[in-house]
Amino acid sequence: MNHEFENFVVLVTGSFRGNGKAILHKFLDSGAIVYGIDKNYKKNKSFENLNEIKADLSNKQELNRIFNHIKKKEKKLDILINNAGISLNFNKKKPILYWDKTLAVNLTIPFLMSHYFLSLLKKSKNANIINISSLGSKIAMSNNPAYNASKSGLLALTFSFASDYSKYGIRVNSVSPGYIKTNMTMKSYKNKNKYKARVDRMMIKKYGSTDDIANAVLFLCSAKSKYINAEDLVVDGGLLKKGI
Repeated sequence: MNHEFENFVVLVTGSFRGNGKAILHKFLDSGAIVYGIDKNYKKNKSFENLNEIKADLSNKQELNRIFNHIKKKEKKLDILINNAGISLNFNKKKPILYWDKTLAVNLTIPFLMSHYFLSLLKKSKNANIINISSLGSKIAMSNNPAYNASKSGLLALTFSFASDYSKYGIRVNSVSPGYIKTNMTMKSYKNKNKYKARVDRMMIKKYGSTDDIANAVLFLCSAKSKYINAEDLVVDGGLLKKGI
């Protein structure tokens, strides 16, 4: 077991499944004290250092409750991973509802989490915030303008907070996954034509794994990346840069 993050206090949003779950487990394996937040949690006592919190982060009262709980128990926060995100099809009949819901989860919650927990992050000697963005921040994903806008906004938020928080010794970076095998991409993964169309655009001819994202996150939080700030690490098998 790698103990690089032993006794680090880590908070991961959207950690019940997919990338969030893989990130949570990597930090646990590295000796961290991990708080996982998700509205779908069931009780799990498999890990001594895992604290699961069932909460809807769009509720500001829940944010206050979580902040006060961690402040009372840990006194500090070393790493914040803003992973929670949604992808909805464009609802032409209810465009405002579609837009507001997408931006609330993908952009507003990371903003509020980073703002709310700043006082605890300041108390860490190695504080990091990692935002999980998407290729949708760089290229158009069809029929989902709010997703593209929210993930592009999340990159801008990353750079903004990196500048504002650097005076406190807090680094802020992001990871942009490509096609990773999760529930969100399962439709295209299981459809032969869609799978081929996506893989044909990649240099590495396969979907990535959630561990690929988790490893990128841990790298950006580690001493190995101590001179990296305000950057977006793309993990997409070479899709974005592939030529004709």
